[in-house]
Amino acid sequence: MPELASDPSPSPETETVDRQLLQKTHTEIQRLPVRLREALILVAFDGRSQSEVADIMGVSEKAVESLLYRARKALKEKVPRA
Repeated sequence: MPELASDPSPSPETETVDRQLLQKTHTEIQRLPVRLREALILVAFDGRSQSEVADIMGVSEKAVESLLYRARKALKEKVPRA
């Protein structure tokens, strides 16, 4: 008996949950303090290295590491895992 190929596209319910999670994440990123948001965006979305971000922001690499840690921690507390 031949196997039926499963439909790889997500269900409408999954798409709705994903869209809501994405919106919540976006909202919470916008609520981060400016320095945390700036560091996170430069690394996560612009693909910059921590060294590059340190140069751009005029801080040490250790400071960037701390900013990223705090930004990610804040997001984990505010955005539920799917």
